[in-house]
Amino acid sequence: MDTLHEIVHLLDRHKVRQIEVLTNNAGAKENRYFECYAGMRDGRWNTDDEMAEHFGFLPGSKAFTRFKNELKKRLQNSLLFIDTSLPEFNDYNRAAVTLTQQWAIAKVLMHRGARRAYVEMAEQILKSAIYFEFVPLVEEVLRTLITAILPFPQYNRDYHRYLEMLEEYQAAHDAEKTVWRAANSLIWPLVARKGQAAEFIGPIRKQVELLRPLAQRYPYTVLQSYFRSIEMYGYIFCNNWESALALAEDSRNFFHSKSGKPVYYALKFAQLESACLVMLNRCDEARALCRSSMEMLTEGIAMWFKFWEMETVAAFQQGAYEDAWHFVKDARKHPRFGGIPSMDQESWRVYYGYLCLLARLDLLHLQTREKGETEKFRLNSWLNDLPLYSQDKRGANIPVLILQTLFLLTEKRYSEFEKRTEALRKYRQRNLHAESTHVRTDCFMHLLESISKNRYHLKRIQKDAEKWLAKMRMSPTNILDYNYELEIVPYERQWEWVLEVLRKNA
Repeated sequence: MDTLHEIVHLLDRHKVRQIEVLTNNAGAKENRYFECYAGMRDGRWNTDDEMAEHFGFLPGSKAFTRFKNELKKRLQNSLLFIDTSLPEFNDYNRAAVTLTQQWAIAKVLMHRGARRAYVEMAEQILKSAIYFEFVPLVEEVLRTLITAILPFPQYNRDYHRYLEMLEEYQAAHDAEKTVWRAANSLIWPLVARKGQAAEFIGPIRKQVELLRPLAQRYPYTVLQSYFRSIEMYGYIFCNNWESALALAEDSRNFFHSKSGKPVYYALKFAQLESACLVMLNRCDEARALCRSSMEMLTEGIAMWFKFWEMETVAAFQQGAYEDAWHFVKDARKHPRFGGIPSMDQESWRVYYGYLCLLARLDLLHLQTREKGETEKFRLNSWLNDLPLYSQDKRGANIPVLILQTLFLLTEKRYSEFEKRTEALRKYRQRNLHAESTHVRTDCFMHLLESISKNRYHLKRIQKDAEKWLAKMRMSPTNILDYNYELEIVPYERQWEWVLEVLRKNA
């Protein structure tokens, strides 16, 4: 009862009744905050002005601003009451949310002087944090717990044990931060500029050897995830897909074997594993892995869609276009499609564009109604739906530029096609690294440029194409290299489409 009395007397009776969360039901004023939350969640209003008018405010008024600020405060307060019993939570992320909530409460108890209640709660949190390997939380709890137990003789036996634990977990946390810094120092250049894979191989190998002793000493989840990710990049940039596959599979099994079941980390490496399988032309295995991984996730969340996207990529790579069509069609109609990141939504739209081209080329066999849907495809409307892809000069826009060019040729819009290939030539010279990262794309753009250069003469085009096809075959593709290239379908196969179009158009 002592700890319970401590907590009860901390809370003033009147203040308890005034805690402001979305579920307050004291009157109409409170209910409208919940109505606003529900309406925004369901997409009831497209703009702030529509929402203001619904609740009787003048758009842009100070009263409406106060209303939004109050809603934000209530939403933030309500975060402490997230229901982690929902199916979308697994044991690991449920523990992450619950322990964050409990630790916030424990610190309030400590600051308000309810020391017994704090110690009782902190020891419970410590036990769970150790089980789930939340190293930073373990360190923080131990530091404050050691100070909190000093006035209580009954905790003397734990004092030295906690000190030893703190020393161990401080060292583990320092190691985790070291590996984190190394991972980010390697990844940042890839994001910030048009890096070349070859220039990262040396630094990655050096970092792996420097960090390996830490990885061998500390088996904790987050540190292992960062270290294994760095090691994966070393294999990926060398196109050593067999070694990358072995490491991805080992990592997936490693995280699955953890007692705390960190599902996210296991599935992170399952995604890499499926990509490696595609690169090794083991697409059926990749698709099976994607499907089994999706079964471990709540339907409709971002990672669930990413596995579906990887299965779609595998279907494209193996030429299973009908399967890809059904995946893309169903994904875009999914009720939670609008909730995934905008860039991911655009990826699905890019796939749809390629499928419409395949239907035009009679390479995708559809029912009459579905065939009619692809015939309604309009290039300009499609481009307008891809603002992020179209503006990304680091490579994500490559499949958009290429598909646009292929459509113009298919539709016999030769004048526009020639302007587009000239634009591709300038783009290639400005943005692509012809002898390193972008060998295959550089070659394919040369192939497209050769069409108008040879005045659509098929034999001359084929003769001119030989050197570029030979060079392309010597350079492997890389579907993991999202920042630089994204071959929806292997370029060799796309060139076959082009030749067939030229034969028909001749």
